[in-house]
Amino acid sequence: MSTAAINLPKSLALRYALTGWAFFITENTVLSHNRTYLISEIFNNDETAYHYFYGTLSTVATGLTLHGYMKCRNAGPFRVVGRGWLGLALGLQGLGLVGLSQMAPRLQVPFGYGPGGGARGGGGEVGGGIGPNVSSSKFQIRCPFDFTTSDHDLVSGVGRVSRHSQLWSFASFSLGAAAATASLPQALCLSGPLAVAFIGGAHQDYRFRRGWGGVLTEEMDERTSNVPFLAMVMGKQGGVGEVFGKMVEEGKGLNAGVAILTAGALALRRGRM
Repeated sequence: MSTAAINLPKSLALRYALTGWAFFITENTVLSHNRTYLISEIFNNDETAYHYFYGTLSTVATGLTLHGYMKCRNAGPFRVVGRGWLGLALGLQGLGLVGLSQMAPRLQVPFGYGPGGGARGGGGEVGGGIGPNVSSSKFQIRCPFDFTTSDHDLVSGVGRVSRHSQLWSFASFSLGAAAATASLPQALCLSGPLAVAFIGGAHQDYRFRRGWGGVLTEEMDERTSNVPFLAMVMGKQGGVGEVFGKMVEEGKGLNAGVAILTAGALALRRGRM
């Protein structure tokens, strides 16, 4: 993969880096905030037409963002990326991948030993009676995904960290990539998901509190936060140490392990480039 520097005027490189994200945030915020008015007054109560229009603008915004990234990628001005920045990149991408991994089905080791049925004791039935069951174990192969549901509290696992853990996990991963990037316009473009998570998450909370397109109950509003870890450290879910322990206990450990290994592999790959 070529990493040759691209010579662009500074103002043009920054424009490419910011335009797509700015349009994406603006169109999502404006269209969702005015959802009721647009459906009733502009689209004649045709909700399907509204969604088509919304989806079209979001697709255009995504395309502009990708186009801007490709244009500002490897463009100057540049900075020196030392070990500190690379360490920060590893931490942020690891945190983001762990968060994203919790949204997938729980991984489990696909083989092991488990109960294999009982064996009759004493050679079977004696005098019409049934001998005691003797447990036995045997080698088993099972699905690598555990689809069973948990009985955890409504606020549990990665949901303790933020009400919008998907947005913030993606933002963390992108910020990690930005930290490891020498090109300042490229790093700025990669920081865009942070603004999406903060502004988009806050605006969704605003709408859901009012029952516009979703629901945010008083309990969820009180016990969780948009900004990651804020509700946890403010004691809204209990003692800080206890809550962090519960989060780890409720999380999907093997998923997190795979995510951390993936982040490490990305860091090693950067070190060879």
